[in-house]
Amino acid sequence: MDKGVFTLSLDCEGLWGVADHLGGSTQCINQSSLSEVYTYIEDVLSHHSIKATYAFTTLFTQDEADILKYKDIIKSYINEQDEWYKYIYSALQNESLNGWLGRELYLQAKQNGHEIAWHGFTHHPLGQTTKESIVEFEIAESLKIFEKESISVNSLVFPRNDVGHLKLLNNSGFNVYRKGLIEQSRLHSNKYYRVLDELNILKPSQKFKQSKNNPMISLPAGYFLKWPSGAKKFIPSEVTYKRWDHILRSASHKSAQAHMWFHPHNMITAPKMRDTFESIIKNVSTKIQNGELINLTMDECKRYYK
Repeated sequence: MDKGVFTLSLDCEGLWGVADHLGGSTQCINQSSLSEVYTYIEDVLSHHSIKATYAFTTLFTQDEADILKYKDIIKSYINEQDEWYKYIYSALQNESLNGWLGRELYLQAKQNGHEIAWHGFTHHPLGQTTKESIVEFEIAESLKIFEKESISVNSLVFPRNDVGHLKLLNNSGFNVYRKGLIEQSRLHSNKYYRVLDELNILKPSQKFKQSKNNPMISLPAGYFLKWPSGAKKFIPSEVTYKRWDHILRSASHKSAQAHMWFHPHNMITAPKMRDTFESIIKNVSTKIQNGELINLTMDECKRYYK
């Protein structure tokens, strides 16, 4: 009988992921705070022998000089009236990239044996409403960097969980992705539901179900580790722990998947996430040692579920 699976995927993007709403809480995201939080996460995972899928925005993995080489080509896409590239170009034009540079973080994750997955080239959404020419650009430039870095990248976490262009992506070498929340359930489009859902301490795990018409392996969307902001900051950590304990036990009993995800920088803007994260990962580790769960990366899930 198959065992329950715990998967952790991290959306690694720095300020690339919030380029369209800089300011406010994002002001505390910088090179120093990013380095500290990625080291913290790695220390927790290493202590409990947990491997993860680190989905990096490609330009976040590059040095400043290499990033600035793309300034002109990104500017050319602004002429196609693309809003996202306006925000990216503005940052490159100002050459103020504190919080945009994650090369050391990427190298650390790679060296420590975690899976490296793709999270877009510039974090441009890749959903169905995005022009195919833009998706082709994001893919092509990333593939060049993968070749330069001598890495094989097969797994994909869609920026903003905006899923689309699956056939094109599959033809480009990507073969497994994490479902978008709304793709999994349209209830997630309702902000009130998302808050109430965090109070559900009987939350079940998710079963892997592959669509015959999908050219890629689509893993369950998983659950975002509670980011205590807005109304969610009033939800006690104990409730979040109980919710995740039930998800984990459900995965074990039903041979299903408990897929956790978040952005590392969430722990910069909401440090209270850290205690919850540590307690849940400790629980995961105990369940693995007891033979209740196994820990798989997204790429390993692809082979496990085939």
